[in-house]
Formats: sequence, structure tokens, C-alpha cells
Amino acid sequence: MRCATETQPTPAMRVLVAIEDLRYLYRDVFVRAIRDLRPALTVRSASVEELDHELGRFEPHVVISSRPGGAHPAGCGAWVHIPTEDGDERIAEVCLDGDQWKTDGPPLVELLEVLDATEERLREGSLSEAC
Repeated sequence: MRCATETQPTPAMRVLVAIEDLRYLYRDVFVRAIRDLRPALTVRSASVEELDHELGRFEPHVVISSRPGGAHPAGCGAWVHIPTEDGDERIAEVCLDGDQWKTDGPPLVELLEVLDATEERLREGSLSEAC
């Protein structure tokens, strides 16, 4: 089970959004927004219970999940951990090609920037499995 980083002549970047079923509306909003704003990307939705299976089957380049990336043995080009627990703090953790940072939310514009940067690195053939 691993995430994909291989290059192809015209790579189609794959994005997996995996959030628990209890928050399926939250998951669906992300999927719809990405499909609407980045229609060239292949986007798949899954519950967190299906995450390990989908990592191996779909081999995403980017994972957006309510589970942290370190909890899974696979490496991806990018992993965005968006906590969904109830509480005041909504600090997301982003890993892009090994670079890590925390952000509030994140806002959709920042999520799209991560997708765009990942897609650019994939096209250049420089995307690693560092996340």
C-alpha cells in the first residue's frame, strides 16, 4: 500500500479525500469544490475506514484526511490532515513533498495551492514520497 509519485507523459493527478462517515457532508464539500475548481484532477471520496484500502488501490498523489499521514505507512507527494474533532482548535497539518507546516483551517485557497504545487512537481518529475 503506497501513494503514487511516478511520472507519466501526461500525469493525471489523483486526490483522495478520506473523512469519517459522521462528517460525510464535510468530505463531500471538499470533493465537489476540488472537482469544480480543478476538473482535470481525478478525485475520489472515501471514509477513513476505507483509507488504507484506497491508498493501495487508488495510489493517490494527494491525501486530504481527518487522519494524520504519519498513521499510515504509505508516503505521498502531499498529505493534508484536517482535524474534525469537536473543539475550538482547527489547526490543520500540511505536508508537501517533505515540507511541513500548520495552518488554521485550511482555507480552500490554501488547499488549492497545495494541489497546484503537487501537480506542478508531478509534471516536472520531482514529486517524492516524503509525506
